[in-house]
Parts: sequence; structure tokens; C-alpha cells
Amino acid sequence: MDPPLSGSTSAPDPPRREDRLDSWKEIAGYLNRSVRTLYRWEKDEGLPVHRHQHKELGSVFAYKSELDAWVSARSPQQDFQPPSDETSPAPHAFLTVVLALAAAAIVIGVSAYLVASRPQPDSAQGKTPIAGLELISTFAGSHRWPSLSPDGRMLTFISDASGTPQVWVKNLGGGEPIQITFGDLPALRPRWSAHGDRIIYSMRGGGIWSVAALGGNPRRIVENGWNADPSPDGQRLIFERAGQVLTASVDGSEVERLSGLQQTFIPYYGDAWPTYSPDGKWIAVFLGEEGRYGDYWVMPSAGGTPRRLTTDFEEGGAPTWTPDGKFLVFPSARAGSGNLWRVSVAGGVPEALTTGPGDDLDPAVSPDGRTLLFANVKRTWSLVVHDVKSGLRRTLVEKRTPLVLPTYSPDGRRIALAGKNARGDTHLFVINADGSNLTQVTDGAGELNIMPRWGTDGETLYFYQVRPGQTFRSISVSGNASREIAPWSFRRQRGAEVDPRGRTAIYSAIDQGYLQHSRARDLQTGQETTLPFALYEHRFSPDGQSIAGESRDGELVLCKISTAVCRPLTPKDDNGVTGLAWSADGRQLFFLRPTTARVFGELTSVTIEGGETKTYGPIGPFQHRFQMSMDVSPRDEIVFASCREGSHELWMAKLR
Repeated sequence: MDPPLSGSTSAPDPPRREDRLDSWKEIAGYLNRSVRTLYRWEKDEGLPVHRHQHKELGSVFAYKSELDAWVSARSPQQDFQPPSDETSPAPHAFLTVVLALAAAAIVIGVSAYLVASRPQPDSAQGKTPIAGLELISTFAGSHRWPSLSPDGRMLTFISDASGTPQVWVKNLGGGEPIQITFGDLPALRPRWSAHGDRIIYSMRGGGIWSVAALGGNPRRIVENGWNADPSPDGQRLIFERAGQVLTASVDGSEVERLSGLQQTFIPYYGDAWPTYSPDGKWIAVFLGEEGRYGDYWVMPSAGGTPRRLTTDFEEGGAPTWTPDGKFLVFPSARAGSGNLWRVSVAGGVPEALTTGPGDDLDPAVSPDGRTLLFANVKRTWSLVVHDVKSGLRRTLVEKRTPLVLPTYSPDGRRIALAGKNARGDTHLFVINADGSNLTQVTDGAGELNIMPRWGTDGETLYFYQVRPGQTFRSISVSGNASREIAPWSFRRQRGAEVDPRGRTAIYSAIDQGYLQHSRARDLQTGQETTLPFALYEHRFSPDGQSIAGESRDGELVLCKISTAVCRPLTPKDDNGVTGLAWSADGRQLFFLRPTTARVFGELTSVTIEGGETKTYGPIGPFQHRFQMSMDVSPRDEIVFASCREGSHELWMAKLR
């Protein structure tokens, strides 16, 4: 359990039973609004509605005290309009079109609503790409990975309504969802088989499985792999394993590597999401060329040369094909936020399908090509300071756009971090340690700058630039242009750290995703040498005499620079070490051990003599494991950037 926030010494009193409203109808009556308006307020404005997590799906409740506080907190512009708003479209910045509220047959047997938004005409057709929007997630749980059966009548998806995310199915004609897989390992990305009789899915850390469409005993078909997609003829699977894209017979035999896809294309920090075209002749993949940043490609399913479809060099996700095989629908942050796009497989400029708050992901197109399903999630990033002595935490700043990888200045008065600006570009920012004066440092249009580290002068930031070119650079926080230090990419020359004198930079040499050795570069001459040790991460001690880092075996290692002698401070650990930082006096090292929760890290310290470690509890959550990071101030306060997600919701729209 997280420590209480700064200024809070006890949990609030639980609401009284008479304070509770136990249905949408009761909540609507209390607020004098329709249920449809409540759906909108919950999604767009954070109406405090709670959902029961048990088998009786669809039940909700709310507390009058929380509703009153929410109403009081709304600005005058978010006024309670008279009931006439029930007869006009609800404003919604989610899609790029204006949706007319029409009398339409409810496709699924649950409450749904239409949402209006900004117009964006299709320049070629004079039509909007989206004709309507309906909420599917009106039952309990957080939902992802929608997939429609070959006849378009059944929906499968992942839900955590019973606790651990598992595979569920639902008849689109009506009825409640049915859970068809069970267990302790989370299920991922369910896909219908070609004949619609089985569902193929992955389990995190547990391989690829198959289960009957209405449930039964699942069977594992691939022991080591994930993100499987069955071919349209039902004969083959394509999936990922350890940085490779592989194919196999539908029973998991005859595993072969997909020829023509070079190892250097495989994502380093993310997934490739291989997906068959409707005729089975092509495969679409997302290829991360610099960490999670990359583009979408297509290639023959029998192997061959990949062909690039996008040139965004941005974060991506799982794509899907339109049934005619002419378009690829994909999630991308190419315009700043994560939304859905459509691009012709023959080539051309991608067309926006969605826009607005939150991230749209996991697209699926119905067999008739008329319906688009996808998931949406809203995230909040917070810069948090944790006092290791008192256990109290305080939030410095909170935003709906990413804040990641914070690091203290040498005097502890400022914090540097990476985040997105108003244009959607990733830049470096500096903020005072009290949370005031958030200031953008880099500002080049189209740039992607990450992983800031302070120089000992407290004025210089060292960082990696991913776009427009891959380089290691420095910049003054007071202004002026950045300058190149070395032609390094953070993928191949990872974790560069400059020594306290500003003369030498040390980095981890990575080849095909594997640590080769540590190297040092003289910043005046540019000469590089290979060091007699190999470490992930390099953290110079305050006096510059030692380097701490992580070994290939997940140990925390301390190396004396003068002798190049290294000794482990912690035992080997498969979870490894991340977020390494020195205490101000140079006598301790703080670090994070990733936990089984995947996006939390256990805050831990050990003295430079080694021995017993001390734990302070988990910090997080983080959006991705590679963003699991923190730093230590001269006062031994821990700063980290957390990312909290709302529930993933499934949405359905008419697609033109």
C-alpha cells in the first residue's frame, strides 16, 4: 500500500450507507439528469461513479458526498444545463467529425450513446471517416483488445471484471458478457480463429493458448511466444518471441522465423504486433527502430523485403486491416496524442479517424468493413516526491500529457524531466523542486528529446535526441541551442553518463539488444576505449571515484575507477536493477527492483559495503517498465513520475 500523501496522517472516514446511491437510475435522479448524460460526464469529466467487481455485471454505485464535491468543483463553464441538453448531441472532443444524433437500432443489448465532435472532412470523398460512436463498456471492468467473430455476431475482449484480466465473449445481439478463461496470469490480445469456433490468445509469461469460443478447457499451442494472429485460412499462426517474428502451424508445430525481417528492425522496448492481411498474403508489423519509436511496415507472409507505410518515427501499437485489404488502421502518436489513423496499403498520407483526450488503441474492423471497434484510456502523469524518512509523499505537478524520467540538479533545487509540449513534441523541461515554474528547455519543432542528466555545474543538461537525428547532446537550461556531444543513439550507446569533471562520458554498448561492454569517450578528443567491465546504467559517485551499475546477471555492482575492480553489492536477480541513484553523502545507493505488478518498483537501498538491503515500499505506477526511474535529492528525497490509468473502455463507430 502506498504511504499516505504529505499532510495526510490517516485514511478518510468511510461514507455512511445512507450516503450511497446504488444504480444509474438513483444517481440520475439525484443529479436530475438522464443516464446518457451521466455516461458522458463519467467519461469526459470524471463523474465519481464506482463499479462492482463481481459476476453481476453492470451494477454501479456512487456516494452523494462525492457527487456533491464533484459538482462544487466544476467550473462555471461546466454548468448544469437544463434538461434540454438531453435532446441535442453531447459535445465530445474524441472524434474528428460532427456526429448527428439519429434514431438508430441499438446494436448491442446494453445502454449506449452517440457523441458529437469536431468536423474533419475527407478531402477525397467529401465525407467524414466516422459516422457515429457508441460506448460498449457499460458493464463492469476495464476492457481491451476487441475482436469480432468471422460472422460479425460475437465479440471477444479482455476484461479484468473478475480480477486478473481474462478472455470474455459477448453476443452483439444482447445478453451479458461471459468469461471463458480463468487463472492467475493475465490474458492478452484474443483473436478469433478462421472458422469462429476457437479463440487464440496469449498469457503474459505463459505462451499462446487456444480455447473454444464459448469456453472449455484451454490448451497451450506455443510455449514461448505472444501476440499471436491466426491466418485467414486457419492453417498458420504468426507471433513474437524474444525479438523475432515467427510463424507456425496452427497447432504450434513447424516454427519458422519470418525471413526478410532483419533483427535490427525488431522493436527493442516494444512489440511488433504482426497481423495477417485478410487474404493472408501480407503481414503488417510495427518496427521500432529506436526504442519504442518507429513505423508501420508490410511484407509478404511467405517472407521477403518489408515496405514502409508510415514515416512518423513515433510510438505505435497493434494495427488491423480493413476487410478489403486496402487500408491499415493503426494507433499512433504522430499528431501528439495517441489516436487512430488509416493509411492506404498502396501508399499515401495517413488519415485521422479519431482525436481528442486519452489514447485510442486496439482497433478492430468488422468483417463487412462498416464498423470500427477500439479501446480508449485516459492517463494522468504526476511528478511525485517521496520522503524516505517520513514515508510521506507530495505531488509537485499533475498533467494529462506525459512526464517521465525526472532527475535532480546537483543542489537539489530543480528537477529536469522529459515531457510533451503543446505541439505534441517530446522535449526537456525544468521545474523548481517545490513544483513551481515548469519551463521548457528544448523547443525545436519536430524534435524528440529524452533522458536528461544534469552536469555538475547545475546549468548543463545532457540528453539523447531521437529525432531528427540520433545523437547525444548538451544544452544550457538558461537557453541557447543544443550541441552534439557524440553521434550516439540511446538504443546502441545506452545510458550515457558524464563524469563530475565533465571530461568523460561512459555508456553501455548494445548490439541486437544485448550488452556487449562498457565504453568511455574523452569529450575533448573524441577518443573511445573499452572498459574492463560491462554494466547496464552507469552512475558516478559524488566524488567521481567509483561507478555503480547493473551487471548482466541483475546484480548491483560497484567499480573502482582507478583499479577497474568491481564487486557486487546485491545478489543476482532476474528482475534486475533500475533507477539507480547515489545518496548525497556517497555512502548508499538507492535503486528500484521491478515487482510482479510489472509497472511498480520496490524502492530499495544498500550501503557501498554491501550486505543487507533496506526496502521502503513500492513506487509507481509507471506507464512502461523502461520508464521505471527515480532520482535522489541532496536531502535524500526520491522523485519519480507516476502514470495512473483510468479504465480502458471499448467504443464502436460507423466507418466509411
